[in-house]
Amino acid sequence: MAVTKHRSGTSVITDIFPKGQAEFIHGDTMTVALWKFDQDGGVPSHQHPHEQITHCLEGTLAVTVDSEVIVLEAGDSVVIPGGVEHEAHARTAARGFDVFHPVREDYRL
Repeated sequence: MAVTKHRSGTSVITDIFPKGQAEFIHGDTMTVALWKFDQDGGVPSHQHPHEQITHCLEGTLAVTVDSEVIVLEAGDSVVIPGGVEHEAHARTAARGFDVFHPVREDYRL
């Protein structure tokens, strides 16, 4: 893959999540999701085969992984193994990003 530069806000921004928006950056083997949620926004319970790292830049995000609630605040991250049920709920307005491996083909918009 050639080296590419991405500027936030220049790709497709989607309302894929309730009370939230995301834009996606894809490499050959990884996907990054830049997200922001209004208070009480989030991602419903789901699972996928991809390993995921979620990092909170602003606000408070409660991430439930296999029934364990992990509260992320600015600067916190959680690693979610592939195939594990998880969800996210923004306790306040929140902004952050997810990194997925391998690439999330379902997020190519």
